[in-house]
Formats: sequence, structure tokens, C-alpha cells
Amino acid sequence: MKIFLYIISVLCLAACSKSPSKGLCIALPADVQVFEMDSVDSGVLLNATGMVALPDYLIISNLHKDTLFDVFDVHSLEYRYSGLIYGGGSNDMLPFRWIRPLDSHRFYAIGLGVPLVTVVDVEGGLKIDGRKQLEWEKDVCQNLYPLKNGKVLIQPGKRQGGWSLYDTTSGDVSDMPDSPFQEDEPEADMIQTFQYRAVNVAVNADKERIAFFYSKFPFVRFFDFDGNLLVEYSVGEEISDPQKFFHREGMYYWGCSYTADFIFVKYAPDNEASDVTCFQVWDWEGNLLSRFNVADKINLFTVSADGKRIFAAKNDNNHIFWCNIASALDRKTGME
Repeated sequence: MKIFLYIISVLCLAACSKSPSKGLCIALPADVQVFEMDSVDSGVLLNATGMVALPDYLIISNLHKDTLFDVFDVHSLEYRYSGLIYGGGSNDMLPFRWIRPLDSHRFYAIGLGVPLVTVVDVEGGLKIDGRKQLEWEKDVCQNLYPLKNGKVLIQPGKRQGGWSLYDTTSGDVSDMPDSPFQEDEPEADMIQTFQYRAVNVAVNADKERIAFFYSKFPFVRFFDFDGNLLVEYSVGEEISDPQKFFHREGMYYWGCSYTADFIFVKYAPDNEASDVTCFQVWDWEGNLLSRFNVADKINLFTVSADGKRIFAAKNDNNHIFWCNIASALDRKTGME
């Protein structure tokens, strides 16, 4: 594999500060590395709809065949086994939408339109390790993230893209702050309004951090688990005219994956067609550490538990794509 092509571009906007603090604009790091992807034939029909990387396993969900999950060795990408189907049995899956890592050998799935969390153990074969239906009767549940001590971050349908904190023990609900650009939104239907307010979410239970990367804007917010705003800033350019971004085709931030130490978020710095995918790397204190490009157009991706490799899948073939991005972290964090 070609390891990487190192390039330097001087991109320090005069309007941006070099160090982040609340309400400021921060510059994009000047240095960019470009990584090329390798691929291996998975040996199975992928048509992937979700990906999760655990320390020893890569799990790919596929909603278009009999078994819902394929499991691979995360180091060699060798196929291990497939399993679980939709059904009403104790080891059957109910309709779900997202999968996310839980610990070294388990991941969880979020119910489709309902506040259902299903935990799946992958060691020695796929088996359901627990299922929890939250007592949420206030509204449709679009999405949710378990936090800790019975608290979840939930996306009620009525908030049209907004989020709330729900304490499942006490039943208390408190809304997360609205989008800072909500008052500037053009008149729109429900679907478009949801897109205007959409965020890419990252959650760290150990550090008690929630990160929002606003889909339509180069804008980031970090919160604690009580919903208190810790830092917020625009990235690379000031947002003096929100209408420019509302009417921009496509999204600025469009997908993220995260580990115990880092957040990897895809971003589109312009609207031009490109054969590369751009990434920013953040820590959980809200520091933008680095950025890099992958020399391929990828949509569905996940990052290894140590943050050193990216895995991706495409709808038009059965290959698993991957590249080593450790050097992008080495220069900024001193990782070995």
C-alpha cells in the first residue's frame, strides 16, 4: 500500500484564531496528509448498511439478506461468521437503524423509530445479550445515545432535528440548546427543517462529553452530560451570513466515528465534485488536532478502537476498504 503523500497547504484565515475558545472561529490546520486505501474481498455479499469496529472484530450490518450481521477479524479482515435474523424470538432482532460499539466484544443497535436498545455479543458467534425498551411515550424517537446512570440523549420527532436529555429513572426531560442558526432558517417543510438543524453526534461516557457537528455549517459545539455548553466555534470561516450555508448544496459535516480519545468527522470544504474524502480529527476537550484526506470517495465508514485505521464499505461491491492513518495522529498527539 502507498502509505501516504504528505502535502502542505497554507490555509490560515485571517478571521480565525489559532486556539479555540467559546464563540471564536478557529483555523483549519495547515498540514494535510493524503492516504490511499487498500481493499480485500469480504467473501460475502455485503451491501453494507452499518459498520462497527471493536478491538478484535469488525461488524458489518446488511439489511438485504437473511442474516443481518457479518463479523470479520479486525486485524486481518478475514471473514469469521454471520448471524441473527429479524423475528420475535429471544435471539432475534427487531427492526433497527443504527449500530454502535459498546465495549470490547459487544455492540448495540437502536430501534427503528422506537426507543429500543438491543445489545449484541459477538464472541463465539452472534447472540443477543440484552434488550431495553425505554418508557418514552412523549413522541416518536428518531435516534438516541445511551449516556450513563440511566440518562440518554434522545431525538424527539417534534423537535425536528433537535435533541433532548431524558433521565429514564426520574422521567425528567430537558431540551438541549436549539441550533444557533434556527432563527435564520428559511421557510421550509418538515423534512428540510430537519436537515437545516441536523447534527453529527459523538458521545463519550467516560469523559461525559457530547459533541455536535452541524451538518449544514462549519460549526461545532461540545456539551457535558447535563447539557451545559462547554465550547462552541466556527471552523475555517466565520458564519456571518447563515443564508449562504442554508442554500449551499449538500452538507458540510456528513458523518463521524469516534473512539475513547478521538473524533473523526467527514467534512466537505467546498461544493465541488471531488475524488477524495476529507476528515477532521478532534479530541474530547474540543480541540481540532489535525485533518487528512482519503484518496477515495467513501460514505459508510468506521474507525478502529485505537484510532489508527479507517474501514469503509461501498454499495457497488463486496470489498472492505481500509487505510492506516496512524501517522496523522503521531504528528499531533505523540502516539506511537
